[in-house]
Parts: sequence; C-alpha cells; structure tokens
Amino acid sequence: MILVVDCGNSMIKLGLFDKNKLVDTYLVKTDRNKSSDEYAIIISSLIKYINGSLISSVVPSLTLILKEAISKVFSLNSLIVSKSLKTRMAIKIDNPSELGADMLSGAIGAYTKFKEACLVCDLGTASKIYVIDKYGNFIGGIITSGLGISLNALVNSTSLLIEVPLIAPKNVIGKNTKDSIESGIVLGHAFMINEFANKIELELGYKVKRIITGGYANSVIKHLDNFIYEKNVVLEGLLEIYKVNSYEK
Repeated sequence: MILVVDCGNSMIKLGLFDKNKLVDTYLVKTDRNKSSDEYAIIISSLIKYINGSLISSVVPSLTLILKEAISKVFSLNSLIVSKSLKTRMAIKIDNPSELGADMLSGAIGAYTKFKEACLVCDLGTASKIYVIDKYGNFIGGIITSGLGISLNALVNSTSLLIEVPLIAPKNVIGKNTKDSIESGIVLGHAFMINEFANKIELELGYKVKRIITGGYANSVIKHLDNFIYEKNVVLEGLLEIYKVNSYEK
C-alpha cells in the first residue's frame, strides 16, 4: 500500500493506493500549528499499514512535520516532491524550480491518464490553470485568486455586501445582492475559465483535453465548455512520481 499526501493551503488530501488502484482518500484540514505528534495521531486513526509514501506540499512549514508524522506511525522515510526527484516530464517554463508540486503532480496525472495535450483547471485556495502540450511537456499556466478568496476579499472590503454560498444563481442578471454576488464570483469564474481555455487552444494551434479538479470544481463545472471532472488527478500523478523514483510497479 502506497500513501500519497497532497498538502494544500486549506486541506491535506491523503490517497491510499493498492498497486495502481486508489482504494481510499481522506481530507484533513491544514493546520500550520499542529505538531508532528498531532498529525501522527490523525494519520494513525485513518490508515493502518503502508509500505511507501510520497508527500507533495505547497506549505513549506508542514512538509517536514508531515514527513516526521508518517515516520512515527509507519517507521519509513517518505519521498518529498522536489526538483531532485525524477518525473519523466519536461518542464518548459522560465524557472522550473518555481513550479508548485501540486501543479506538477496534476499535470503528470492528467498526461499519464489521457496521453494527449491537456489543460488542467485546479480550483482550490488559488485557481490554477496549467497546460501540458501534445509532446507531454509542462509549458506553463495561469494562477489567480480562488473562489473563496475572492468572496472573502469582497465581503471584508465592503460594508454592505454579505457572505453567500458559492453556488451559481439561475440567471446571470442578479435581482438581489445574494444572486448578484454569486453571479459575479461563480459565473464570473466559469466565464474566465472558458475564455482562458479558448485562448490557450488558439495559442497552441490545437485542441486540448479540458480537465477540472479541486474543491470548488462542482461550483462551476455545469457552466464550463467540454470540461471533464477528474477528482483525484493530483493523487494519481503523485503515485506516478512515486513509482518512477522507487521502481514500484
């Protein structure tokens, strides 16, 4: 059993694989104040046995804490996604070391699954759109504020606007404050994603497989053009990285 860990700014997602099959996933709230002992207690309550582990983290302060927690529970040394690991994916951006582990993992998961040019839209704390070309190269992307951040910024910066659920209203034209905010944030996000996808295909000169994932994916997917939902594409990419670096088949 292989454990892969995707540590994001809001949530930590754990994926447990039996060979190539994802058998369980778990969500744990990201808490920068928790110790390795506290995370060890959480992990041990969820998972009883593993023989390998890999961690992807965009929260540097938690990376070694999670590694230590896994070591305490299972007495093994976790791999950490970094530039020192092999990925079999060329990273064709200005500074490859800047690429987030979550984006790299999602790109590998998407290309491994579909074997064609892909656009992955990952809607979490930040909204990320990244592109794998038809040759399997990571070639760049877009990062912007996530839906939750956008809503919080709007509400916290104004006196009369209210916090609302992040669901799409029935109509684009809002007839009240709630619907107007939902239209602006949820539908606005969907329109932005659609237009980015169209412009990316125009820039590349060919079509791409359009993939959406992340915690806010269900808020916008009904309003996207030709996108497919891949809930676990990042975890699947992490498994591929683990296999390349440990010769696990």
